[in-house]
Amino acid sequence: MGTTLSLALRYLTARREGRGLSIVPLLSGLGIMVGVATLVVVMAVFEGYRGEILDRLLSRTGHLVVTKPGFRTFDADEAMGALGTLDAQTGSGIASVQPVQILQGLLLNGNQGAGVALQGMTEAAMGRDETLADTVASFDRTAAVPNDTAAAQPSPRSDDVGAGLGQATGFDADNPTSDAADFGALTALFDTDEGASPEVAIDGDILSPIFLGVGLAESLGVDTGAALRLVLSANTEDRAAGTTAASTFGTVVAGTFSAGLFEADQAGAVVFLDDAQNWLGRPGEVSEIRIMLTDLSQRRMIIRKIQQSLPLGFYVSDRATELFRDYDWVRAQGNAATLIVVVILIVAAFGIASGQLMMVQERTTDIAILRGFGVQGGGILRIFLVAGLLVSLVGLVLGLALGWWVSISLNDIRLAIEAVLGRPLLNAEFYQIDELNGVVQPGGLIFVSAVTVAVSLIATVYPAWRASRVPPALALKEV
Repeated sequence: MGTTLSLALRYLTARREGRGLSIVPLLSGLGIMVGVATLVVVMAVFEGYRGEILDRLLSRTGHLVVTKPGFRTFDADEAMGALGTLDAQTGSGIASVQPVQILQGLLLNGNQGAGVALQGMTEAAMGRDETLADTVASFDRTAAVPNDTAAAQPSPRSDDVGAGLGQATGFDADNPTSDAADFGALTALFDTDEGASPEVAIDGDILSPIFLGVGLAESLGVDTGAALRLVLSANTEDRAAGTTAASTFGTVVAGTFSAGLFEADQAGAVVFLDDAQNWLGRPGEVSEIRIMLTDLSQRRMIIRKIQQSLPLGFYVSDRATELFRDYDWVRAQGNAATLIVVVILIVAAFGIASGQLMMVQERTTDIAILRGFGVQGGGILRIFLVAGLLVSLVGLVLGLALGWWVSISLNDIRLAIEAVLGRPLLNAEFYQIDELNGVVQPGGLIFVSAVTVAVSLIATVYPAWRASRVPPALALKEV
């Protein structure tokens, strides 16, 4: 084997003076390196994007969700009792159980307004949320909001706006003076004198704290401590009961958060659960209960256990599976891109084949002399197979190293390119996330290595076979 390896290395060097690699094997190795690095990066990008966005979405929506048909609110204690018993069991697979009240509303800051998707959460649940934990920890809910925070803002023009915390004021559509009067009450929330900034009068009361997504806070032009008005329309159940009044509540920005998801940052807000329940006039009721699991692979078994333990009328939805299906397109595109790069890698392997054929042509006399000294065709075959594999292995190792480095540095590379171009490479509105982190899986590296070695071996077989067929008598022509 030592002789085979030394001869293979000798044949890879330049013929003249025997110094340095021949240019053809060098270019072939570079082609393999670029192909391997590209394949590693492509796989890391798609795997990283899918994993990142699914992790962020699931951290906000829960792995499993308990609801009632029609998404009606329900008594949290009714379901939490059964879930608490199941959670207490050893090996239940449940990491946390979180009641949530979901609201849709309109936030107003003077003549600026923005739609908002509110989530009412317990303080403990906020503390478990990585995007909220620090903000909530630094907020003292028991401290009164300084009166000068809102006192600097003039009073609202409309008397329909509540004059204190939690005082619901509305626009009663059931008993309006006229359609115009009812519409006027609603538009009064926006109709302010130029330069005026309406506020909810405090009068010593404490405004309900609200945590805004960074994009939402920016669009409203507010920061921590700003007083806002929240307008909530009647929910589905209230409208079914004949109540269509909208309600206005006073809030104060207690902090901002960045969820890393475009929609959550641009239109998301979080409030304390009891505030959300009081606004709806439904103390103790929630829209859904979110369940986080310790092992997603066990979710089907856990769903059966939860469904059996819950009272009749509750439904357990598998949010994880729903999101996995929604983002299967990422995996499909990743597979397509991987196939394309594999084809490029095959083309690079043809470079090894052509280089080997040129080497056989150049070394025909040397091969004939070896045959004359008694080296069998199998020995010649092994020499050129080893030579081809050496080129591919060097390219493979360098390509894996380059691909791994690019994959773990993707975000830094992206920022550098954006600084040069002066525009973002990732459209957060479309991709939902504004950063890109590659994930290199060991299985992916094994796949790349196996494909590279297999393709290179196949490409080397024919030139090596041609070399083994060189007749010994051919050396006599050169004498």
